[in-house]
Amino acid sequence: MSRRPSRLRAFLENAGQAAGLAEHGIVDSDPGFGGIEGKKIVVVSTEPEFANVLIGHAVGVAGRLGARIVALTVGRPEEELPAGHKARARELFLARADKSAEEFRRQAREAGVVFQHVVRFGRAADVVESECSRLRRVEFVLTLKEQHSREGFRVSMPLFEVAR
Repeated sequence: MSRRPSRLRAFLENAGQAAGLAEHGIVDSDPGFGGIEGKKIVVVSTEPEFANVLIGHAVGVAGRLGARIVALTVGRPEEELPAGHKARARELFLARADKSAEEFRRQAREAGVVFQHVVRFGRAADVVESECSRLRRVEFVLTLKEQHSREGFRVSMPLFEVAR
């Protein structure tokens, strides 16, 4: 049974991170370490919409772990978009992704989970690796099994698949 980390454990993790940052000249002025970045779960969709089963699973796990959700929508690389309609295809993709993210955001807010949505275009594996490096403190990546199988991407951090 997963439990939310104890306050002492969270404090010690944050204190350790603050000490490491201080060694490099980065000082957090908040003595409670509130400014330290929290753990994140990156939820990947290679379609503009996030499946309801993926949203529900991500919100539940993030709530239990006390982690933030970063919903990452990955669109096809520019060279794979239809010739002559690249701008329009990208615009439609972004509109559908934003609409889906709003539902995801609503469910996360109701569960008390911090939510962020990011849209990137490119090869799924490259985009996921790049975003996880940029975000820091990513606990794991979560995606739909059929999207992962279809795209065939591999990542260097733990990846969990959700079946529809």
